[in-house]
Amino acid sequence: MLGAACVDSQRQSLAFPGVAADALSSLKTRTNSPRLARRARLRVGLLCCALATTLGATGALAATTAPAATRTPSSPPALSTTQAHYLALAEQGVSAAETDWADPHHHWYDETLHDTAAYPLATIWDAVPLFESVDAIALAQPTTAHLAAVRSFARGAEGYLDHALRPVPGYAPYPGDRGANVQTWFDDNGWWGLAFVNAYRATGSTRYLTDAQRALTFIARAGWDPAGGGIWWDTSHPYKAGEALASGTLLATLLYLDTHSAADLAEANMFLAWGNTTGFSAANGLYAKSDTSAVPEDYIEAPLIFAQQALCQATGAQADCARAQTLTNTSLRRFGSELDFGPQYDAIYLQWMLAMYGATHDARLYNLAAGNAQVAAQEARNAGGLYLRTWTGEAFTPGVAAPNMLQSQAATTSLFAWLAVYQPPA
Repeated sequence: MLGAACVDSQRQSLAFPGVAADALSSLKTRTNSPRLARRARLRVGLLCCALATTLGATGALAATTAPAATRTPSSPPALSTTQAHYLALAEQGVSAAETDWADPHHHWYDETLHDTAAYPLATIWDAVPLFESVDAIALAQPTTAHLAAVRSFARGAEGYLDHALRPVPGYAPYPGDRGANVQTWFDDNGWWGLAFVNAYRATGSTRYLTDAQRALTFIARAGWDPAGGGIWWDTSHPYKAGEALASGTLLATLLYLDTHSAADLAEANMFLAWGNTTGFSAANGLYAKSDTSAVPEDYIEAPLIFAQQALCQATGAQADCARAQTLTNTSLRRFGSELDFGPQYDAIYLQWMLAMYGATHDARLYNLAAGNAQVAAQEARNAGGLYLRTWTGEAFTPGVAAPNMLQSQAATTSLFAWLAVYQPPA
């Protein structure tokens, strides 16, 4: 039965070592808080296909079979002193993640420090800020080691692909989940797809565009509601989610920019047409959290803002630029300069506000990210030097993050990594 579930021939022989049969047949749901409940971990005995990564001699997670590179290492670009500072912080943050959350038994990363649970590994939502950190470091400084780290992580990230999902394959929340009925989140697929796009931009390997396209296809085919529009939160279709709209729209946009696919452009415009009408909160002047809650959330807004800026610059649709500018101004007023939603959310917001800065040279957006990074660098570390506190130095409260999560370390690290990519304003 387990063998039959392993439909991906590339991974049929890559089972996690040491996982007992009774653990494989059990169901484990991990819910840390009402907000974290959206990441309920479904473990249904589908760990027969696993990740082909091994711990390298330096402690980095190295792929068993890495994709061929199409971009060779270059001499490191001249970074400003500020960029070099943030790059060093990012490299230290990734190194700590590899040292403290690496699971040599399962050849991946654990969700929490010293996790002894039957299913300890990081979900997509836990791991995506680390994926983005590795991507951004390589974009800032494309050395041999940095490019190898991207290929290694991307190879592991491919292990989340569930070929059994219907109507098309998609990325299941836990590595090795396999089955047509695995509860799967559409925003997870969007965030994971965006990280694959950035892996392509760092390495030049079109393999990662294929990986990203799988995520978009799953969102468009399984997540989009053809009757009423909008993208569902997950495969159980409880409500239309702003997070899925944001990540899916930006993914379609970036894939269009890189592939010039008319289908990707059509999907980006379809998602935006719904978002700018039904999915928009006129009272707040921003996109709604869902079709059941009009409350805006920062990490929903920034991807949608940058998607429209990018489409405007690519297609000449000036209305998209005007809308992006209006939404930027409204977001800055709404969310303020000192962000406190949670590092895993605020880091996404700042990643794409920095992308807006790169596109528009609006110094307010760089200063927003840098200001929060300066506070986080001083306050977010615990006594052990890990970024396991909020950016203002407080312990995480229920509803934001559980203690000792990889996600917390990686989210703060990703902010530093993206600041290393962008030259500060003159």
